[in-house]
Amino acid sequence: MSQTPSKILIVGAGVLGLSTALALVQRPKYSQSNITVLDAASEIPNSVAASVDTSRVLRADYALKAYTKLVSESQTLWGDQSVDGWGGEGRYHDAKLPGTQGHVDGYLEESLENAKDLARSGDYAVDLRGLRELPHREAIAHATLTGGASGDFGYYNERCGWADAEKCVRYAIRTLQRRGGDRVSIKTNAGVRKLLYAPADGAESTRCTGIELHDGSHVFADLVILAAGAWTPSLVDLEGRAAATGQVLAYLPITEHEQRTMGSVPIYFNVSRGMFMVPPHNRELKVGRHGFGYQNPMKVSIPIPNPGGDLQFVEKMVSVPRTDLPIPLEAEKACKEFLVELFPDWRNRQFSKTRVCWYCDTPTGDFIIDYYPRATGLFLATGDSGHAFKILPIIGEKVVDAIDGNLEPEYRELWKWKTNAPGTFQGTNDGTRGGRRDMILQTEARTPTQPRETHL
Repeated sequence: MSQTPSKILIVGAGVLGLSTALALVQRPKYSQSNITVLDAASEIPNSVAASVDTSRVLRADYALKAYTKLVSESQTLWGDQSVDGWGGEGRYHDAKLPGTQGHVDGYLEESLENAKDLARSGDYAVDLRGLRELPHREAIAHATLTGGASGDFGYYNERCGWADAEKCVRYAIRTLQRRGGDRVSIKTNAGVRKLLYAPADGAESTRCTGIELHDGSHVFADLVILAAGAWTPSLVDLEGRAAATGQVLAYLPITEHEQRTMGSVPIYFNVSRGMFMVPPHNRELKVGRHGFGYQNPMKVSIPIPNPGGDLQFVEKMVSVPRTDLPIPLEAEKACKEFLVELFPDWRNRQFSKTRVCWYCDTPTGDFIIDYYPRATGLFLATGDSGHAFKILPIIGEKVVDAIDGNLEPEYRELWKWKTNAPGTFQGTNDGTRGGRRDMILQTEARTPTQPRETHL
């Protein structure tokens, strides 16, 4: 932007919204800017947001070096376990990671080579001896420490961890309030009905001027940063560049004895199927699927700005998060099968709860961090595809760099608004997704694949 905005409005108090607000309050350029963060929830952390959970895996294992470097940089901050550090007060836990696949498809091979190359160059703080190949199922089983295995090839990375996601979001909120003081306000019960637009001064263009809330009130700003996660495509026409997808989480209660004896169990991720496990914490084990996900298509009227300030309201079928359902039966079956692969003696164990967690997915798994081309004054920070939490301590700095036009070329190219719209969203093809494609949540939720209480 040519002028520093005096009023900045951030829609969404999740990872991207809070991290961006934290970066803004620490930049001298924005020392006179008033920052408002809105969230639809009655209290934050928002219990249905993707960023709020018992745990999130923090892995730097990517087939693209740019993301490995980002997570490596973030891991340094996660490792600060002082009271005021990101990892303090039990927010972060070191853990090892066997990453596996069911066939040789190139993703893990590239990830391993990237990790080794970056370790040699000093861009990834891991000892090369902590990266070792797992060439067959027996080696995988030995690394898993559970009595079972999933996958036929993989590698072991000692430089990983997981974080208590809800604790981290609470820490981010407290830190923002402390550092921002009176010039930062966080407002709850602030669900957005639509974005507001007006003709830009002295030009045949349109400007985003703020938002209208569900109660009919308006909030105006010089710069609107849309960081609404899976709800973003319902507010602005992304033309297939991103979509809300429902992901699968299931939680298994364990005994106190099992908690004590499983202290060394690693994180586990089978990239061919998208299935993962997080080490037990507070007598609970979490498994999930990083998949193509479910969509929940609904007809939504979205205002599309045209040059000169005119608005065209277009009705589109958009996947809209639905947070009141347990996971469908096919997903519960997949989670149980994965659990028994890792723990063969747990065939009769039952999950105590499940959850559909909503991502904002892009076709390539790359973020959208760029200005919206149809209107000035609107910046998009979305499309994290389930990866933003890993870099919560630093992603806001990248967002503000992009706002200022100073983002490193590597990330600017990855995260820019792509000129060619992909049309209908077909799922994320980043090499780590599992499950079927094109699943509709409402259809799968009532598909009787097996009785819910049937044991494996």
